[in-house]
Amino acid sequence: MLSCPHGHYEVWEQWRKTARSDRPGLDSLLATNEYEEWPRGRIVYSSPKDRFVLYADAQILRRSDLLAAIYERFGLRAYRAQEMGDSHYISTRRLATTTLLDTKNLKHRDK
Repeated sequence: MLSCPHGHYEVWEQWRKTARSDRPGLDSLLATNEYEEWPRGRIVYSSPKDRFVLYADAQILRRSDLLAAIYERFGLRAYRAQEMGDSHYISTRRLATTTLLDTKNLKHRDK
């Protein structure tokens, strides 16, 4: 299995160190929350199976809008990917029920 060497904790702590005043909402979130509170996941490549495996929090796996965004962002193709839950990716925070599509439409209407 091939995976990025960076762990969620290390990345979260690096983001905390590089907080900027022009991102008050994000910086506040980073300062007051731990990385494991938020739904997250990881994509690894399985060379024996020639497939990508998306391990993620169940909240992510249940939302087709989030999965579509992840597939698009990482250039994944459904026929070469597999989605799986994992005990490492169980969060305490609950995602809003607004879909990414709804959010885009709301922003578009506000303009």
